[in-house]
Amino acid sequence: MTEKFLPQDTDTEESILSSILLDASAISKTADKLPVDAFYLSAHQQIYKAALELYYQDKLTDITTVGSWLSDHKLLRNIGGRNKLAQLANNKVSADNIDSYTELVLEKYKRRQLIEAGSKIVELGFDTTIDLEKVIDLSEEKIFKITENKVDKFSPKAISNSLSLIVKQLGQEVTPALSTGLIDLDKLMGGLLNEDLIVIAARASMGKTWLGCHFANHVALTYNLPVVFFSSETSKEQLTKRFLAMHAKINSHRLIHNKIYKSEVAELRKALEVLYSLPIIIDDTPASLQNPIRMRSALRRIKFERGNLGLIVMDYIQKLGDRAASNRAQAIGKFSGAFKDLAKEFSCPFVALAQINRGVENQTDKRPAIADIKDSGDIEQDMDVGLLLYRDEYYDSKTPDKGVMEINVAKNRNGATGVCKVLFDGSIGEIRNITV
Repeated sequence: MTEKFLPQDTDTEESILSSILLDASAISKTADKLPVDAFYLSAHQQIYKAALELYYQDKLTDITTVGSWLSDHKLLRNIGGRNKLAQLANNKVSADNIDSYTELVLEKYKRRQLIEAGSKIVELGFDTTIDLEKVIDLSEEKIFKITENKVDKFSPKAISNSLSLIVKQLGQEVTPALSTGLIDLDKLMGGLLNEDLIVIAARASMGKTWLGCHFANHVALTYNLPVVFFSSETSKEQLTKRFLAMHAKINSHRLIHNKIYKSEVAELRKALEVLYSLPIIIDDTPASLQNPIRMRSALRRIKFERGNLGLIVMDYIQKLGDRAASNRAQAIGKFSGAFKDLAKEFSCPFVALAQINRGVENQTDKRPAIADIKDSGDIEQDMDVGLLLYRDEYYDSKTPDKGVMEINVAKNRNGATGVCKVLFDGSIGEIRNITV
């Protein structure tokens, strides 16, 4: 298909630029959703880019300032000189219609993207040197990028852009992090922050899967946001029964073996109704098949179907990859780095569960440290928050801290570190505040 037949609407592009040159507020309606490439003509792209640069510096975007910017950057002649800007300014287009104009231009842009993506996908299909799974992932990525309909937030930008946005945000109420549902833990770590990689590490039977379930349940229940739980440790049926135990207050071991008392039926029904409505999605792909490409594909589809994600949980990181690899730390490091990337890509917290080395069992004080995380090298570097769990009753049946879980916020890139305690009932997976 030749270029002249590509979908385009240059008249509407001119209407958008006219609105921007005539109304100082117009560009605020397009900046976050209309990329420079959406304009078909190169001259229109350069004029819009100039307006964006001025907007990010909190400057006017009228004919004088835009013309001056283009002149300073030796681009004025490329767009047709000041006569082109004067022509646009004389169009007298109302900024009230800019949303409709933007949608029209985006439609043509997406059609051009589809044509380009289709050509690239055909090329990928013929390229037998690329692994098929990678071909499918790249093909999906090209399509889903079109459907997201947003300016690429990861594209390089001058620091002036960030500064102007920060100045505009100052004085405004900051969007709060998601609560963990645990008061003392929220005070320490500041809640579950978007784009953070949060690692929960513990020895077996300390309650790390239960804490992962608690976070997932609380986010889904409190915020009604989709939560995706990747479980390479247990099947979706077993994990579902854990959530059911939490809501019905029924012993999880009996639930797993389908043993229920008549006196529990009423509570079970109530729990089923609540759990049925929660946006919790479980992916129990076996560890031998699970990988970041597969996870990204699943997350894209869920986001497309259900909207922005609230939380991602992975149980557990050392279960993944080639377990016979000579350098397990390096193999695991690829996963922790990928998980951090997924947290950024989907703009939500990513909670990864991890095991602690057996060596802590030989210590007098069996409370783990960050360095005790199994295959920890890159995990320690990639994590934003590290939560280490310890239960004294596991080692000492006479401890006064029976039914207590210690959560050590051992690393916190954006907040405080320290230890807090919560009440933990391992029979039903209930984790609750000591502080009332």
